[in-house]
This record gives sequence, C-alpha cells and structure tokens, in this order.
Amino acid sequence: MIEDATIFRSKEQVLCDLAKALQFSAESLESNRNGKLSKEQAKKLAERCWKPAILTLLFALAPFLLWSVKEARSQQISFSAALPVLFGELTHLKDLFEAHGKMGGALMLGSFLISLGIAALFAFRIPFALYFDLLERKVITMEGRVTAREEQTNRPNGRDPIEKYYFSLRYLNMQVNLAAYRALENGSIYLLYVLPRSEELVSIEPKMDDAPQS
Repeated sequence: MIEDATIFRSKEQVLCDLAKALQFSAESLESNRNGKLSKEQAKKLAERCWKPAILTLLFALAPFLLWSVKEARSQQISFSAALPVLFGELTHLKDLFEAHGKMGGALMLGSFLISLGIAALFAFRIPFALYFDLLERKVITMEGRVTAREEQTNRPNGRDPIEKYYFSLRYLNMQVNLAAYRALENGSIYLLYVLPRSEELVSIEPKMDDAPQS
C-alpha cells in the first residue's frame, strides 16, 4: 500500500480495494476479460457523452426557438411560418435591422452569437473518442508494472493546491481518484482493461498465476 508499505494485502484484497475504488463489479471484470465493456460500465460512461451533447444542442437551438416565438407573436403568424422569416433576417442583416431597429437587431444578433459561442464550448467537451468506444464496446488488455503518482497544481490565490492522481503504465497515464491511488500496490504487475480510442481505464486486477493472458 502506498501510504504504509508494512501492511500486507493479498492480491485478492488488492483487487477488492481497486474494484471498490474504481466502481467495477465482478461481472464487469469478467466481461472486460472477454474483451467487452459491460452494460453497467457503458451506462456510467455514457453520462460523460450525453451531458455536454445535450447542453450543446440546447444552446445551439435556444435562440432560434425563442426568437421564432417572438416573431410569431409580433407578426401574428404560426411558429412554422416564423422560423423561415427568422432565417431570412439572419442571412440578410439589412432586413434584420429594418425589421427590429438598430437596438433590437443588435440584441437579436448578439444573443445568437453568445448562445452559439457557448454551444461551441460545450461541443469541444464532448469526448468523441469515448463515444466511438461506447459504440463498439471493445476492451483491450494491457499488462505491466503500474505505478501510482500524484500531481499538484498551485492555485493563483494561494489556496490549497489541486491534486490529481494517475496510474502509469509505460506511455499511458490514466487519471484515477484518491481511493484508487491508495488502493494500488505500487510497482506490482497488473492486467489493465482499457478502451482502445479514449484509453479509458475501466477495470484493473493484479496479475495472478491463473489470470488470463493478454
């Protein structure tokens, strides 16, 4: 154990501690050994894809919906008829300022630019590599000595530094939580189950005599 090397733990106990820290079940581990991502793991990882995707869509569509409703009310036309009117004004800015005036046109144009800018920021947060991994549901096995390391980033205001924890295997550096960092027997040989594109660690187990070969 990293914090107290005098405490002996069996490989079974190390596996139990790692499974608890990284929240993977025995069923998920068995699925990973067979090269597949479990349904339980896929569901948990999917949240990291759909949350920024929903926010991207929300901010991208919101100004079109809100201003179309306003156009429909002001011109007493249906929403479906107001939408092409709005698109026409946006593609011909002269029409936009003639219809809404300088202040109204600037307000409308600014709201579109700000909302679409926020949508773009959320779009950059969508983990596309993870998304394609979830579509394929394939897991690869890697074997080797794993070390746990800690990184600290100082805050500009002098408050407590930001601490991040990693498992390192050759060129791979996989971010983990503090519990996993403490659970690892540092420098021992492990079997790691990783998604091929995003290099996301989904489970890990100590190498045992009867462990499956990669």
